[in-house]
Amino acid sequence: MAQWLPAIRVVQIILSITVIIFILLQARGAGLGSAFGGSSAGSVFKTRRGVERLIFNLTVVFVILFALVSLISALVR
Repeated sequence: MAQWLPAIRVVQIILSITVIIFILLQARGAGLGSAFGGSSAGSVFKTRRGVERLIFNLTVVFVILFALVSLISALVR
């Protein structure tokens, strides 16, 4: 099983970078536009809608995948 370790490490690095990007895209208490310099004064909704919901759901999925790959990496050693 040790021959899989380099591939697992590469997948783990890619997942970690993706999780970091998705987390940085989520501006706390503001809309997605404010992450890129827009104003959040016009945001009326308190729930996630559209792209924000998609980014949130993708973040959850990638965090779960990262946790599973990390667990596999720890067990392969």
